[in-house]
Amino acid sequence: MQPVFEKEDYRWQLHKNPLGIPSLFFRDVKNCFQRVRKGYCDKDLWHMYNWFLKVMPDMLQEYKDNRVGSPGVLGENYTNDKGILVNDTCHDEWNEILDHMIFLLRDCDEETCSKKNQYDAEHLQMFTEFCDKYGFLGEGLMTEDELKEKEKTGNSVCHFPREVPEYQELDEKYSEEEKKLEEYRNQCKNEFFELFSQWFWYLWD
Repeated sequence: MQPVFEKEDYRWQLHKNPLGIPSLFFRDVKNCFQRVRKGYCDKDLWHMYNWFLKVMPDMLQEYKDNRVGSPGVLGENYTNDKGILVNDTCHDEWNEILDHMIFLLRDCDEETCSKKNQYDAEHLQMFTEFCDKYGFLGEGLMTEDELKEKEKTGNSVCHFPREVPEYQELDEKYSEEEKKLEEYRNQCKNEFFELFSQWFWYLWD
């Protein structure tokens, strides 16, 4: 679960308007009480899927590590040497299912996904160079008409590395790789929810 008190929120508020810090603090205190009372808070509602991705894998892991039983529909019944009908093979099978569910859910999350964009380092270096040359929003690429419009209305047109010929190829490769990763994470999400639906009524102990 995402922490209620996040230092980045306070750093941003300090930069934007330090007088807003007390309001931010009391909002976070309110979120703490909401989590105690309801199990979730306003902050969790901002990114409900993110809350699920942070909480559910840990819940499933703790359930797997500490549970007592396993679904009897798994494994095979057999009679042991004492003549008692038992089924102790269901545990390993249930462990495999739970492990796969946990893996799929963690790979849904961009932060914990086992697959990474092979161009991450190059793209970061490229973007840093772009910002040094043209500014974070590509201000150095603005045309005279765009500059006049900015002076007139205050609205600024953003420009991106793909607009610079020397960065186009790498930016396209990076973007294409991102599309593949998004597709993979989406496949993991769909497969997880198929398993989650199939075994939903067995997630108790």
